[in-house]
Amino acid sequence: MNKIINFIKNIDVYIGPIILLAILIDVFLQVVSRVLPGNSISWTVEVGEMLLGALIWFGLSVGVATNGHVAFDLLVKKFPPKTRKIFGIIANGFFIAHVVLLGSFTWTLLEYYTKLGSKSTILGISMFWVRMPILLGCIFTLIRLLVKEYRIIRGQEVAFPDDQI
Repeated sequence: MNKIINFIKNIDVYIGPIILLAILIDVFLQVVSRVLPGNSISWTVEVGEMLLGALIWFGLSVGVATNGHVAFDLLVKKFPPKTRKIFGIIANGFFIAHVVLLGSFTWTLLEYYTKLGSKSTILGISMFWVRMPILLGCIFTLIRLLVKEYRIIRGQEVAFPDDQI
């Protein structure tokens, strides 16, 4: 049961390498098809763009989980722990608000794509599915940020840890 729970908690961590492998295969196909005269595979560019977008949005959530995001914390790390905690709560609050706003804009965009039946240029895939990773990334990131905020408030996690790279 713990394995299942851990898998669900880290699904974005598992999705990332799969997307990266798909990008690698896609780029390989692009290169090979361009080396052979007259055999360029046109859809590989579109697939690569879609996969790269998905990788970025799932990576956002992983960055929150690993404290891997760029932060202006050089000065904050000099503060006492209580002050750091306050800055951490405020910073996470702004990040949460930003992700909620992005998610709501994406929801509106997905509704628009559905209403108009927009499709990608070459493959004809519904733009709803092309842009869905943005919403999923926002949801995964929001969940991780809420957990992080809760843990900082409860004192179970340190805001702006010293060992953060």
